[in-house]
Amino acid sequence: MWRLKVSERSSSPWLRSLNNLLGRQEWVFDPDLGTPEERAQVDKARRDFAEHRFERKHSSDLLMRIQVCPMHVF
Repeated sequence: MWRLKVSERSSSPWLRSLNNLLGRQEWVFDPDLGTPEERAQVDKARRDFAEHRFERKHSSDLLMRIQVCPMHVF
């Protein structure tokens, strides 16, 4: 599943910012996050995409909808 990683101040000289990294976020994939049912649903969506990626147009936010709205069936 995906989790949102929000930036923190860094003492690294390679990472500089004028606003202390305000508003910098990234989505990080964590394979151990979520229930086994949710992980199975995500794996099925990924397999479905890989098998049919040249045949049909896929929803780009399907993984987000699976994680944010777990009570719906997609």
